[in-house]
Amino acid sequence: MNIPTPYVSVVVAARNDDHGGNLLGRMQAFVNGWIGQVKRHGVASELIIVEWNPPVDRQPLAEVLKWPMDLEPGTIRIVRVPSSIHQRYRHAEALALYQMIAKNVGIRRARGRFVLATNIDILFSDELMSCLAGERLEPGRMYRIDRHDVMGDVPIHASVDEQLSYCRTHLIRINARDGTHKLTAEGLRALETEDVAAADSGLNFGPGWFPVERGSLGEVFRWAEGSAELTIRYPPGPPALLFDVEPGPGVSYGPFRIQLLDECDRVLTEGIISQRSTIELYFPRSENGTRRLRLNTVAGGQRIPYDPRVLNFRIFRCSWGETRHTRTPPGTTYRMLVTPKQHGRFLSLQKTIRKALRFYADAKSIPVACLAVVRYILRSRLLPKLAEGQDIFEGSSCIRPGRGWYPLERYFGETFRWVSKDAELVIHSAKAGLRTLVLDIESGPGVKYKPFELLVCNRDKEVLARAQVKRMERIEVPIPVVAGRDQAFVLTLDGGGAPAGDDPRILNFRVFSCRWSMPEEVDISDEPELTTVESHPDIGPILLHTNGCGDFTLMAREHWLDLRGYPEFDMFSMHLDSVLCCAAHHAGFREEILREPLRIYHIEHLTGSGWTPEGQDKLFASVTARGIPIINYHEVVRWAAQMRRFNRPMIFNLDNWGLADAQLEESVIGGHARVRAVG
Repeated sequence: MNIPTPYVSVVVAARNDDHGGNLLGRMQAFVNGWIGQVKRHGVASELIIVEWNPPVDRQPLAEVLKWPMDLEPGTIRIVRVPSSIHQRYRHAEALALYQMIAKNVGIRRARGRFVLATNIDILFSDELMSCLAGERLEPGRMYRIDRHDVMGDVPIHASVDEQLSYCRTHLIRINARDGTHKLTAEGLRALETEDVAAADSGLNFGPGWFPVERGSLGEVFRWAEGSAELTIRYPPGPPALLFDVEPGPGVSYGPFRIQLLDECDRVLTEGIISQRSTIELYFPRSENGTRRLRLNTVAGGQRIPYDPRVLNFRIFRCSWGETRHTRTPPGTTYRMLVTPKQHGRFLSLQKTIRKALRFYADAKSIPVACLAVVRYILRSRLLPKLAEGQDIFEGSSCIRPGRGWYPLERYFGETFRWVSKDAELVIHSAKAGLRTLVLDIESGPGVKYKPFELLVCNRDKEVLARAQVKRMERIEVPIPVVAGRDQAFVLTLDGGGAPAGDDPRILNFRVFSCRWSMPEEVDISDEPELTTVESHPDIGPILLHTNGCGDFTLMAREHWLDLRGYPEFDMFSMHLDSVLCCAAHHAGFREEILREPLRIYHIEHLTGSGWTPEGQDKLFASVTARGIPIINYHEVVRWAAQMRRFNRPMIFNLDNWGLADAQLEESVIGGHARVRAVG
């Protein structure tokens, strides 16, 4: 009998163990919702449920779940991975379900033209199912979507319309490309407990804004990408809307043009930000109600090494207020006035006091804090001034870190990176010749704070230059560079390796700044007051939509086979789906985000049973307590940067991925029969 090829295969992994609370209820809602949507929209599909390590004291999923008699035009296959295979893995006793390996089992056996990897507590909107039914998907794409989390009491046996109505009116949060955000009853992104706008301001920050962060001096702020949406409910009047804005690394901390756009991308008004400034935004007197506007950065987009985000500008405050200008603002058009902040004596004194208090809080001792202040003042004459969050590598130098650097640290007002032994520098120069590298460097506990000889080597470990480092000093190292391609150099030393007290790391030396003595010549812009930045193709990882990607990653079947599925590591599944997304992008399967009104809804589970902002600490503590390894997010970012550097995917699995060589029992549910087969 010829079985027609499904258009899409949907792959999930599960077992009957009540993981996350009411698992069977959430799974039944998923099954009912998917089957109902398939029948409603006529999607030629198959649902593959991989039942991993079924508990011996519970019924199998094929028997405990309720199945309708008529499934056409879809079919359901349940593939069982027995305990005997599960026991092969090192952490089998502590980890009952290897989720990503289980999904690979289904992906490897899928027959659809496209394969969607998702989870058993997801519901799909009508608009999304209509899109799948239209068969408009294209090869060469990796499809992603925002995940909307909804309350857990979804009516299990209700109709599709009733289920989706519940989801639309019981939203909790959205997992988007730019972060995870709580939602209001109206579906807008809610303000955080401590935010840059007041709770009663009528302002909400939409796509393009990253979550709230706190600087070292206690200020809260939000970073923005190239275009950041702002939902505004106008108060009576309305008065001016005030922003406290500062340029970021995306525009090289320099001048940039900012525009206010309407819903149709028309420019309403614009201004130029050259430093931290106050924007006064005036609206026509006739404006009322609610509007969605966007703050747009012209140019920008430069990336930070090892941070996938683009941080063009940040705001510290957004509020309605009275203008300091004496001129009368126009009453019929939009207008933007920009006033650079002038730090007078009072503000400078205030900043100094805040730094001193910060030193005291870190040192827990007045004498130590006083010494730290003196040390900071003396060293500030030598060390370059870095903006909050700026790395030690000058953004325009095309010098970026490779292997061997510890993450960026900021302590007692100084920004630096520690090095254990070999620290790789990847350099791209437009001109060939001998160039002078300038390093602000200091010996560390690894060399017992004593003088040492810094060696600069190439990848073949040939020494190209040497320099003596005593305690804290600026050194200049001449190195030969080749034009037009990446070169890797290594900063290293002979010896070192002494322990650093309570710190488990080996801290031989630290670097406060790394740059060229003379920058390369650049063309002068026709508009010198603005900075136009082009992102170098090899700097930093790409910001992909990896938030909640385990709940929806959709590609052509052959692309999954090319990548050999998810990495099959013997560890907890966190971040392995993100690694797959990075590999897919750099294999040429470019990310395409399905936009509103296309949605997926995730049924909330018990706190700590899966990742949520509130349950993250509980989840990680549970995994750690059971001795299960988990991949670090910074490691994922490092891999992503390497994939972008070479524009090649990382492939982790062998040819037998997805248990291809295992004979697995399969239950086929469809029509009026349930057939058991082995294959």
